Amino acid sequence: MHYKNFTTASYAPAMYLKDNSVSQLKDDIEKIECYLKLDKLYLETFRADILVPREKMNELIAMYSEKGYKLSGGITTATAGTLMGAMCYTNPETRKLLGEVAYYTAELFDEVMLDDFYFTNCRCELCIKAKGDRSWAAFRLELMNDISENIIIKNCRAARSDANIIIKFPNWYESFANCGYNLQDAPPMFDMLYTGTETRDPSYTQQNLARYLSYFLPRLTENIKPGKNGGGWYDLFECNLDDYLQQAYLTLFSKCKEQMMFCIPLLSGFPVYTAAAGAAYDTLDPFVGMLGEPVGIACYEPYHCTDNISGERHLYDFLGMLGIALEPYPTYPDKANVVFLTESSARDEDIVSKMKKTLLGGGNVFITSGLYKALAGKIEDIMPLVVSDKKVTTDTFKSNGFGQNNGTYEKALSDITISHVDYNTNDVWMMSAAMTEHYSHPMLLCGTYGSGKFYVFTTPDSPDSLYKLPAGVINCLRGELDLPVTLECGAGVGLFTYDNNTFIIQSFLTRPEKVRMRFEKTVELEMLSGTSRFNKPVKIDDNTYEVFLHPGRYAIMKYS
Repeated sequence: MHYKNFTTASYAPAMYLKDNSVSQLKDDIEKIECYLKLDKLYLETFRADILVPREKMNELIAMYSEKGYKLSGGITTATAGTLMGAMCYTNPETRKLLGEVAYYTAELFDEVMLDDFYFTNCRCELCIKAKGDRSWAAFRLELMNDISENIIIKNCRAARSDANIIIKFPNWYESFANCGYNLQDAPPMFDMLYTGTETRDPSYTQQNLARYLSYFLPRLTENIKPGKNGGGWYDLFECNLDDYLQQAYLTLFSKCKEQMMFCIPLLSGFPVYTAAAGAAYDTLDPFVGMLGEPVGIACYEPYHCTDNISGERHLYDFLGMLGIALEPYPTYPDKANVVFLTESSARDEDIVSKMKKTLLGGGNVFITSGLYKALAGKIEDIMPLVVSDKKVTTDTFKSNGFGQNNGTYEKALSDITISHVDYNTNDVWMMSAAMTEHYSHPMLLCGTYGSGKFYVFTTPDSPDSLYKLPAGVINCLRGELDLPVTLECGAGVGLFTYDNNTFIIQSFLTRPEKVRMRFEKTVELEMLSGTSRFNKPVKIDDNTYEVFLHPGRYAIMKYS
């Protein structure tokens, strides 16, 4: 290991290994070594119908081993000529081929990773017949369980009984169930997991991913199989340099044990990115060890929660861009004092009774307007509202909390469209609102149930409109969440909290930003590291500090 707190790795695709000489491959890795310290390489045997011959693979294993790299195998279950390269797993010839590839790879390596093309979108006649009356999600989840157990794992174990078999989950977790990725059944089958943390340029890619996903998703997989999330995987496709580095930062902030940079030909071909990653790791390694275990507001992403398409996909990732530290779980976090739920929680048929239990125990529950609407007819006993189909578009907002009614009026960055929510005045309290000329429209409502508080947050029609909200509306929401440190600023600044009084703030902005940090009690604040270290926190009062953040950069701090 070159670093004390994590290992570094890269991946060599099959076509790259097959089409280049051993001499060329050696030159490429030596070029990378000028900028980046790598501990481990994954050598892929198969991708898109290309199989690296055994003789060539043996030469490569010898060459890379001589240079001191730990080596593992990789398989990408992709074929040519289909949508996204997805295979048909009901086809007997495909099943036979995969079994042979799995056996071959495990003969060569004691560890085998499945890259994230291990899904299906096939709707051929064979699949239509095999599906029958089931939904596509139900059929594909069962089909991929069968492929995992009876083709991949069975053949790897036949070749090497102690093989460490890893399934890598991609970044598009809201579409998993419909494509056969089974977050419930697959983790117990496989020895380890791996997580895609590539968000690339979040503004212009078709996946609609917010940067916070690079932190959120590995936290979810860690809580699915504790201690067995092997690492986070990101790339430089569709990235500027800041995009690339922020993926690296957040993968580290999530405490991934291994940092995977895809892939060797890209690292060799784009030395500026490679050098930047190397500098980031050299800088961050001492400070990653100072961080405790990640903590945050408990949120819930049930297994298979999006086998039907919801209207709030990836909303947690957008909420994380508002300076809200989240910790996701695949089962309801019934021991948490504060729980935040989006529409994906409607997948749980018992979600209303679980929320009531939290509230009756003195906890606070925050839900989105999308979840409330999805639970209409079941949830009104907690707080009677109507999330109507009427739409409101405005750029004017106010936040008053439990203070005076007129509050503070602020302008959004541009017009925002939301659903109008009807409520009973004085039965619940409107803490922030969108304003039209003669009417107010709730953004955050609060009421009581038992000894707990119940909040409904109105989410804009387009998730990225959260970024346009004025600071007062976001501050009002943050201030009710009972975080150990509360940010006071606009959107575009992330907060990452840990269980030893350390925390990180990360700018996702393209402009400098002054960020205020408010604590529950009197504290002393220390800057540990960060690209803002020349702008040390300024004490405003006993429990409030301010720091100047450079665009796209982070600051690691500790309070006592």
